[in-house]
Amino acid sequence: MKRLISLICIMAFLSACTMLCGFKFFKNNSKKEQTNIAKQTDVKSKQLNDLWCVTFQLVWNEFSDKMLNSKPVEFIGGNPPIADELNKRLYTKDILSENSYYIADGEINKTLKKKIEKDIKDKFNETSDILDKINWSAKDSYLFYAMLKKKFTFLNAFDKLANAPFNGSKYNVKYFGVKKSAKKDIKDNINVLFYNSPDEYAVKLLTKEKENVILFRTDKKDTFENHYEYITKNIKFDEFGDKDELKVPNISVDELIMYNELCGKRVKDTNLMITQAMQTIKFEMDNKGGALKSEAAIGLMRMSAAPVHDMPRHFYFDKSFVLFLIEDGKEKPYFAMNVFDTKYLVKGE
Repeated sequence: MKRLISLICIMAFLSACTMLCGFKFFKNNSKKEQTNIAKQTDVKSKQLNDLWCVTFQLVWNEFSDKMLNSKPVEFIGGNPPIADELNKRLYTKDILSENSYYIADGEINKTLKKKIEKDIKDKFNETSDILDKINWSAKDSYLFYAMLKKKFTFLNAFDKLANAPFNGSKYNVKYFGVKKSAKKDIKDNINVLFYNSPDEYAVKLLTKEKENVILFRTDKKDTFENHYEYITKNIKFDEFGDKDELKVPNISVDELIMYNELCGKRVKDTNLMITQAMQTIKFEMDNKGGALKSEAAIGLMRMSAAPVHDMPRHFYFDKSFVLFLIEDGKEKPYFAMNVFDTKYLVKGE
């Protein structure tokens, strides 16, 4: 886990309403797969996450709308928690300005890849970090793709502060902020939302692009959703005083998240199975401002229909067989036995 990344700042920035990235996601080192998917999107649970961005929700919504007539996605054998949370559709593209996101879908082939590459180059002057990870040779397959790009600049650049440890770290990190002697125009960047104690406070940093950055200092362990709700309920608004100071660490995020818990599952009442599900998040912030770039993709394969059995089949376990007991949703059985004679069988009358 990147402990250099301040959970407080990440939560705060990504929770901001206008920025729209801030609820749930990802806690492993850069470029490592995320395997505990339930921790990523179950905002009602008490499990905590480091990062979240709306892009994966966008491709999930498109999948639901275009393949399932906007019905919830249900998998044969039951849904993992992430699927149930995504089905709530708490976030849609309506919360974003159209110039900040791009969505595409179509049959998986090289033509679609070239189209997406051209479109994101034309719209954002960007290249993709995710398209080369797609299996473009897959047959009878479909792709949903999204990119979000945001950039913000503080009204006035903050001061660069001395390097110092973060939360007792053995090494120093970079900081920016406001000293007591700072010029007034720098303090104009800041709205104090509340100051409840030396250990609990929140500020809003203003930007030229109206992309607010909210920072919430707290020791409470909770979900992003609950943290943000707490902030909104406790806003008092106050000026940043002449003797007040601000200290924020520079942030740099570069993550690839693999939604393995969604893959290999067949969608109910369809011939579709998710084969790939992934997301990238890149976010940086320093004394001048910040930038966010995120992509997400869901790959689907059309499966052949289940075979029709015209002749009756006899599933007779009247010769040697093996028995397992396993809890629903678990990967390994807790009991097993071989039955190859009558030793453990009950005698008939």
